[in-house]
Amino acid sequence: VNTKEPVEAKNFPILEAAIFDRGIKKKVIAEKLNISAKALSNKLSGKSTFTWDEVVTLKCVFFPDIAPERLMSRNNGKSA
Repeated sequence: VNTKEPVEAKNFPILEAAIFDRGIKKKVIAEKLNISAKALSNKLSGKSTFTWDEVVTLKCVFFPDIAPERLMSRNNGKSA
């Protein structure tokens, strides 16, 4: 089993992949969003929602090269 790749399905696969690929610590993202690590986990799992301000911060601070619509897409772009 490859322990570096997430195994379970993700609610935000592009965002999760971008976080993983760039080696960004989720704790750092949570701090920039002014939320707890648990709150970020809940947002990534779909238990709670991202605010528009959080989406803008994610894009501007961490992913300036990825459009917000793509970053927050629940579709990874692969065909079923």
